[in-house]
Amino acid sequence: MSIPGVPGFRPRFFIHGPAGSGLEGIELALSPEDSYHALRVLRLGEGDACEVVVGAAVYAAAVVAAADPVMVRLFSRLEGAEAGAEYRLQVGVVQALARPAVMDHVFEKGTEVGASFFVLIRAAGSPKGLGPPGEQRMTRWRRIAKEAAKQSKQVAVPPVSFAGSVEEGVSSLEESSASSLVLEPAAPWTLKDTLETLPQPARLALWVGPESGWTSTELDCFRSAGIETARLGRSVLRTETAGPIAVAVARLALGDW
Repeated sequence: MSIPGVPGFRPRFFIHGPAGSGLEGIELALSPEDSYHALRVLRLGEGDACEVVVGAAVYAAAVVAAADPVMVRLFSRLEGAEAGAEYRLQVGVVQALARPAVMDHVFEKGTEVGASFFVLIRAAGSPKGLGPPGEQRMTRWRRIAKEAAKQSKQVAVPPVSFAGSVEEGVSSLEESSASSLVLEPAAPWTLKDTLETLPQPARLALWVGPESGWTSTELDCFRSAGIETARLGRSVLRTETAGPIAVAVARLALGDW
């Protein structure tokens, strides 16, 4: 069972429902958004293959009703490489707000390389007049992350949240027991070298500043919180590039790529 014209291709869908093993044979409904995508974009019909993620379990499945909603039947649970990208450690991005088109890139590419979560903060260097993102904008960014998770065969969709200011972001990450590292081009040590000398964290937050960089006040805030800085390499990257590359470098350094 495969999609006509695309040998071996099986689209992936995420379903909120009973999690775990032992779901073989049950039928589940896709969300209205996924049903539309399956019917109008992928043009799936009865018997066409797909993959369904329920909780943290991934199943091979097939369409049993090409209607609205689309119904799928779960078959065998997929394991290992077949299940897709599953990681031991959580590595996320704390991103200074930038122009919306720039942010779209952060969520798409960051998800593809394995970002576990995104936390948005408003930095001093964020564009003037750019206030907290509204619900419509947050919904769009969460949808971009979800679509990127499907395309890159992730086992989980990274959550997207807004923490407010730098100070509020620091407090929020501390409450979630996350270890933080601030990306700063002037830092003496690279991200790779820094991670290789620190105890391996279960949850790591990589802070990405705006195009103009962190202010001295923000860097003082990080120092007061005991947060170290690290640089990615010799070049200075754009804000939309730094986060995804930092996630990839961190996962390689932590042996979780």
